[in-house]
Amino acid sequence: MFKKIFTVLLSCCFLCCSVLINSGYIILAADPFLDYGVSSANVSVKFASGINSTWTTRLNNSIAAWNATDTPVTIAKSSSSSNTVYADYYSDTWYGLKSSIVSNNILTSFTIKINSRTITNDATNVSNFAQSTTVHEFGHVFWLCDNPNTTQSTIMSYSRDRNTMITPQQFDIDNVNEKF
Repeated sequence: MFKKIFTVLLSCCFLCCSVLINSGYIILAADPFLDYGVSSANVSVKFASGINSTWTTRLNNSIAAWNATDTPVTIAKSSSSSNTVYADYYSDTWYGLKSSIVSNNILTSFTIKINSRTITNDATNVSNFAQSTTVHEFGHVFWLCDNPNTTQSTIMSYSRDRNTMITPQQFDIDNVNEKF
């Protein structure tokens, strides 16, 4: 009896999924997305005061990397932005960190911190490593989660080579386009 009920339920699940997919509805799992992100692909940021010109260039290159993608993403710099990017020496072990204020699953403001200490200590190419880290942190702003379940190249993977992968990959671009 149990086997028969299970078979009927399983058949109903397959039928339901088939109807939804064939009707144009796609069922998406949370991965590769966070539960929150910005409501618009247009965001502004300001750089914290005191960032030297070397790190400013690295941060600007990260913004340019997102702005150059085939997505609606536009990151603009504005001194009046509520979103701030820091590049500083932190005693923590992370390379980059994004903190968020979220309301109803919408990111209303964020802070990105780039750890010059860990990057300088671990990188073979500090400029690329810093850019890879910053591009990754901006990915979170656009709903992308860490370590998505994929075999494709992604800037969101912890195992990427930060010394060489410095731009959003096609997987990242496709998922940002899915959101916007």
